[in-house]
Amino acid sequence: MGQPKEKPTVEQVLKLVEELTAEEREQVQQALNVRAIRERLIQAEESIARGEGIPAEVVLAELKERAEARLRKSQS
Repeated sequence: MGQPKEKPTVEQVLKLVEELTAEEREQVQQALNVRAIRERLIQAEESIARGEGIPAEVVLAELKERAEARLRKSQS
């Protein structure tokens, strides 16, 4: 068996990203967003399992506030 591949540097990754089309960059960004959301969901599940959950009322109030802020921003 051969040696494991070396991890690319940030500079190498950025060079590759520069070669992508706008559509491909958007796909990469969406994939990164999905990964981030999945990671946050895993962290939330672990937190809830430890009994560190946030009451639903608090979460719903925050979501409502965020939605209203987005609506105000889109209307300005």
